[in-house]
Amino acid sequence: MAQNSNEKRMERREKSDRNMNRAVVLLITGLVAEWYLLMADRYYARGTVTQMLGWYDYFGVMRWAALGVFAVGVALLMMRAQKRWTKWLGGALAVVGAFLSFTSFAMRHYFPTSVTVLCVLVPVLLILGIIYLFYQTEFSMQATALAMALFALVLLSRSGTTMVKVCAVLAILGCAALLAVTLSLKKNGGKLVLKGRDLRLFPASMDYRVTLCVLAACIVLVVLAFAVPAVAFYATWVLAVGAFVLAVYYTIKLM
Repeated sequence: MAQNSNEKRMERREKSDRNMNRAVVLLITGLVAEWYLLMADRYYARGTVTQMLGWYDYFGVMRWAALGVFAVGVALLMMRAQKRWTKWLGGALAVVGAFLSFTSFAMRHYFPTSVTVLCVLVPVLLILGIIYLFYQTEFSMQATALAMALFALVLLSRSGTTMVKVCAVLAILGCAALLAVTLSLKKNGGKLVLKGRDLRLFPASMDYRVTLCVLAACIVLVVLAFAVPAVAFYATWVLAVGAFVLAVYYTIKLM
């Protein structure tokens, strides 16, 4: 029994160390990405005419150059005889290439809304990544739904353009997909069946009521805000307070 207890303790420590290292890499990557986007916001979205034209031409070249970097990264990842550094380099090139190509295309063709959206999206994804690494799986799912819903509500409270409405619809569909997955997990005792294999995401003894209520609330509030834009402001505060309460609750559960 003592040996098993020591082995479990070592496994938890190793997992904690791995997650901490991943969190540091994620944090550095997120900060660099946010700095890049803030520079684009400062000198492209709010810059002089000369600066705007310079960045516009830069994005035109970068989107294709970054796409080439992405292709090289994918090629390295697909190599059969992989070494550790080859796999790491391929993953890094693929991520950097995909990020620069996508952001260049978005900021060039959907100016200036895309710049603001991307500046907000990166910190949100950074927080979700840290939650995924350190918190319970159910809170990760709840936080993902809350992030999508809050993002849609903030946009709906500020604008009613077609792009904003599309983002709101995507948020509703995303939360609905998470709700469907949660119901499937509840039916299968916390396991997700993929190609005949059981992947455990939730503990067998998990109480699904909180997760289902959060997902349902996200869907209902975004739908209401979509139908009645004046509701968006109040719905944003409701979900923001709910997110804070859930963060405190799951942080206490970790202790």
